[in-house]
Parts: sequence; structure tokens; C-alpha cells
Amino acid sequence: MIVKGNLSSLTLGTRVVVQSGTVIHLGGMNWCEGAGKVSIGDDSTISPNCVLYGTGPGGIRIGKRFDCGPFVGIYASRTDYQNIGKHVFAEVVIGDDVVVFSHAVIGPGVTIGDRAVVAAGSVVLEDVPSGALVGGAPARVLRQSGRQ
Repeated sequence: MIVKGNLSSLTLGTRVVVQSGTVIHLGGMNWCEGAGKVSIGDDSTISPNCVLYGTGPGGIRIGKRFDCGPFVGIYASRTDYQNIGKHVFAEVVIGDDVVVFSHAVIGPGVTIGDRAVVAAGSVVLEDVPSGALVGGAPARVLRQSGRQ
């Protein structure tokens, strides 16, 4: 695991597993207004080679029992493509009991509700309702899973 930024901006619940090759960016640099944070709830697993970019004032907040596949990217910031050199920041919130399969990308400002499932390779740019299965690029609701 590679951690960039101030470790005091990282909050890990109990029994959290972060596997090898994962990058967690906690901000603290000039380009992200010196801000950033990541919190991961109890009993969560971050698989190998994920990127959690919790840069900017909002950061990333992940609930309990998060199951994250390998090569997932979660970003609380992005380059402002209309104003190169500037950045857009928006908090990412992921609820409890969420599953995100491999190679998915979650963009800034997204909230994923409890018990939602994100299919492999999806690009999530809008909020995901609780209990929904989303997939595609951009991701859309494929069905309400009814996961309890």
C-alpha cells in the first residue's frame, strides 16, 4: 500500500484489509487546496491495486462491510477539463454493505446507497440508489437487487 499525504487524514475501522499495490491519496498538496481524507468502515476489504483519491475538502467516506474488487478507482477530484490546471472536488460517499467489482471507476460527487452493487468495468458518475445493481459506462441502474 502506498499512502500519500498526512496519515492523520486516514481513518480505518476495525478489521479493514487493504491489499498490496493500493494507492491512498489523502491530499495535503497545493493543487488540492491542502485538503483530503479517506475513511473506511469496519470489516471492509480493499483488493489489490486500487486507487482511492480522497483529495480536496470532501474526500472519500466508505461505510461498513465494503467489498472492493481489484483495480477499482474512487476519486473525490478530477481535472477541470474546461479550465486545465484547475480541479473539481466533491465528496464520494459509499454506504454500508456495498460491493464494487473489479476495474470500476467512481467519480467525484457520487453517493452509493447501502447494499448497492457496481458491476465490473463500470464508470459511475451519478448517484446509485440503495439496493441497486448498476453497470456500464456510464453506469445506469440495471435492476433493484433487493439485497437485504
